[in-house]
Amino acid sequence: MVKEFEMLKERGIFELIQHPENKNVVGSKWVYAIKWDNSGNIEKRKVRTVAKGFTQVIEKDYKETYASVARLKSVCLLCAIAASRRLCLWQVDFVFAFLNSDSTFKVFMEKPKGFEEGGADYVWKLQKTLYRTIQGTHD
Repeated sequence: MVKEFEMLKERGIFELIQHPENKNVVGSKWVYAIKWDNSGNIEKRKVRTVAKGFTQVIEKDYKETYASVARLKSVCLLCAIAASRRLCLWQVDFVFAFLNSDSTFKVFMEKPKGFEEGGADYVWKLQKTLYRTIQGTHD
């Protein structure tokens, strides 16, 4: 977990500030994952800090959400044009396109358990989007 804090600090994800009055403070939690190899052995253990984005309030913490969706007719047309011109197509998945991007809203988040810096009356002011905030991704 120490590596996670250092990485978040290096990337400028948060700023440690005193708990603001009359502001919504989003919760936080740790998410753990184990990656397995083909033999069933543990390959890697991962941990990350995520926000409890479901506690965000519209108009205070965010305005709009976007989900890019392609219509099936558009995809079929693109494939037909590519086939007729003998072009190659490939897919790129931008799951984390908005992760760690600059935040336009002031989002305050509780410090994750184990982060003792500052004291009990301090929170994180997110400078950039984080996992599970409305502005970030919902992996």
